[in-house]
Formats: sequence, C-alpha cells, structure tokens
Amino acid sequence: MRTPIKNLDDEALAAWLREHGQPGFRLGQIRQWLYGRWAEDFAAMANLPAALRQDLAADFAAFSLTIAERLEADDGTVKWLLRLLDGETIEAVLIRTPTRSTVCISTQVGCPVRCVFCASGRDGLVRDLQPAEIIDQVLLACRELGRRVDNVVVMGMGEPLLNFDAVVTALDRLQDAAGLGLGARHVTLSTSGIVPGMERLAHLRRQWHLALSLHAVSEAQRARLIPPRYRYALAEVLEACRLYRACTGRIVTLEYALMPGTNDSDADVRGLAAIARDLDARINLIPCNPVDATQTTPGAAAVRRFESAVRALGAKITVRQRKGDRIQAACGQLRRRPQDA
Repeated sequence: MRTPIKNLDDEALAAWLREHGQPGFRLGQIRQWLYGRWAEDFAAMANLPAALRQDLAADFAAFSLTIAERLEADDGTVKWLLRLLDGETIEAVLIRTPTRSTVCISTQVGCPVRCVFCASGRDGLVRDLQPAEIIDQVLLACRELGRRVDNVVVMGMGEPLLNFDAVVTALDRLQDAAGLGLGARHVTLSTSGIVPGMERLAHLRRQWHLALSLHAVSEAQRARLIPPRYRYALAEVLEACRLYRACTGRIVTLEYALMPGTNDSDADVRGLAAIARDLDARINLIPCNPVDATQTTPGAAAVRRFESAVRALGAKITVRQRKGDRIQAACGQLRRRPQDA
C-alpha cells in the first residue's frame, strides 16, 4: 500500500526529491498542488515533469480518502462516509451558515473511550488515523466549497488526545503558511477529558480552542456515561482546564449533551453553572442525538428551560443549532448504519 504523501514532513519529502534527482523548488510546487489546489492525483500536477509525476504515483498516494457515501441536508450540511486506503471508514461533516463554513473531522476509526451516548465508540477503537487522513478531511471540505474552509472542529469520530502526535502534526500542517494557512483560532479541539493529553496540549501553547465534553457534573453521573478505562476524576479534568487557560489564555468551552432523565435535573443546573463560573467557561448546550431506542432527544421547551435556568445562575450558555439530523450527522451514526441495518 502506498504511503499518503502528506504523512511526510518537508525534510523527508525533500530527501525523496533529491534521491530522484529533482531540484529543491519542486517541494514548493508539490505543496502548492496538495494544499493550495487540493489535488487528489499526481497526474493533475501539470507543472511537474511527467517522469516525476509517475515516480510520485509509484511511491505515494496524493489523497488518502475516497467518498463511499455523500449525504446533503436541506440546510446545506454535507456528511461524508469516507473510505481509507486500507478499507476502513470514517466520517466528516461540512456545516454551512450564511457567515461561515465549518468542517468537523475524525481522528480515529472508532473510539476507545466508548461514552454510552455516542455512536462512534460502540465498537471500540479500530485504529488511529494518520496525519494525512486527518488533513485530507479538511481539504475535501475545501474542494466541496471551492475555497478554504473557515473553521475546523476536531469533534468527529475518536478521542483526539489519544492520537495526540498525529493530531498535532495535522493541525500544525493545516495552520502552516506552506500548508493550508488556517488561523490557529479557527481550530477547536474537543476532548472527553484525557488529563495527560490536556496537560501536554496546554504546554504546547497553541492558540487552538479547547472544548471539554463534560455532560455530567458529578462523579456518579460520569461513571454512568464514561467507562472506567479513560474516565479521569472530575477534579483532575477541571484542573487541566485551568492549566490550559493559564498557558494559552484561551477560554475553555464546556460541551453538555442534554439527555432527558440523565443530566437535566435542578441539581445538574446548579452543578453545571457552578463549574462554568469557576472556570469562566462558556457552555455549549447540545440536544442529544439518540443512538439507540433507550435514548430520547429533549424537546425544544425542555432545552429552553435548562438554558434559562443555567443562565439565571450567572453562567454563559448558548444552544448548539441542530443541523443535519435527517442525514445522521451526529458522529458515528452513518458509519454504523450498514452494521445496524
């Protein structure tokens, strides 16, 4: 199986070009085709010699994904089921609004954390994604739009901080002026609360937004939602949020998937507001997408009541606009559909 070329850093690709008798400026030409024109095939790189294009195609894959399925909702949301070179599949979602475009990308095939409300982890972890496989999801969205995407959210399949090195490599490349040139503050990375990864990320001092998938305000609740292997104590998770804020100056967002009868009580309102005030964090309230018959989506009135109650206690809170419901846009749903049929 050919190596995805975006897995190579500039030094490695430059060395390959020297071995093939090519001048150094070819590196910049190739990068421009890959990141500036989102090329999927070396044959399209018209300003490269034909022999070089053939050599590149023999050793590398210009693009690591193929579209297995594409669904588009009435609101313009696009969801892809993407096949990797080894046959595994992942998902990515492009979300459009009148003012911006956002691509939600995956970092693993499956997920080892296995939160009970999330479809991505139902079958556990298959493997980590490589940097190229992460990058190419973003470039696919650029090609769909015909321009560079505005925002990248690392909130798809997988736990990003359990594939730390590949995720950081990919995001750095997307941010690099020689890559996509995406601004650091246009990147949001979401974690279920992997404390060692949060601490490592804090000390890198990247200006990325950090979002914590909180969903529970007590240890007992977290135990019902997150299996023990990757469940860190809530106090440790919140301390890691404080460290991230101290190292980067970035406000942390608390993602809270509202689940009727699970985390929507008055005590949950008080606990969530208290955590948000203590961290000076913003809350992103998410009406939960059910992944099986045991779960239900909260009604609009219930969401408004919860939001108002939290805000009345002095916390900053917004409700995430639902998009792509009819195309199974919640992460992991489309990938599992053939298995569940």
